[in-house]
Amino acid sequence: VARSLERWDLEDDEINGARWKKMRPLKDGRFSRDAIDAVGWRRKLCMVNVAKQGSVYDVENDIWEDMPEGMVAGWRGPVAAMDEEVLYAVDEAKGVLTRYDQYTTDWEEIMESERLIGARQMAAAAGRLCVVCCNGEILVVDVVVTPPRFWVVETPPGLEPLGVHVLPRMSRSDFL
Repeated sequence: VARSLERWDLEDDEINGARWKKMRPLKDGRFSRDAIDAVGWRRKLCMVNVAKQGSVYDVENDIWEDMPEGMVAGWRGPVAAMDEEVLYAVDEAKGVLTRYDQYTTDWEEIMESERLIGARQMAAAAGRLCVVCCNGEILVVDVVVTPPRFWVVETPPGLEPLGVHVLPRMSRSDFL
C-alpha cells in the first residue's frame, strides 16, 4: 500500500464513467513515511522527502525516475509550478526565491526577503506566487515583472492560514 499509485481517470469509458486506475508502484518505500507534496511539472509529478531524496513520476510513460541532482539540491522548502511549466522554490532557511532551469538542472535566484524565511506553503498561478509565511502572512510575489514585486495579503483577524490555493476566475455565466 505504501508504494502504490493510482490515477483518477476521467475518460475511462462512457458506460462506467471515471474510475481509479492502478499505475506503476514506487520502486521502494522511501516516500511512505513522510507527509510530502507532489508537484505537477511538465506532465510529471515531482516529490522530495524529508531525507532530501527525490523522485519523478512520468505520467505519460507510467515510469518512475530519479530526480536530477540539481533539482533535489534546490528543493529547500515549499515548491510550486506555474501552469505546470515553471518550478519555483523558496529556501525557507535563507528566504530566497528561486526558479528551476531544466536545461542546467540548477536553480536561479529571483529575489531574497526576510519575509520568506520559514515559508510553509506556496501556490502559483497567473504570474504570481502566493506564499504562506511563518508569521501567518500571505506574501504575493509577481514574478512576471523584473525585479519582482511583492505585497502582503491581510488575513482575517484571529485566523492564520494553513495553506493557500489559487482558484480559476469564474464569470457570472459559470453560475447559471
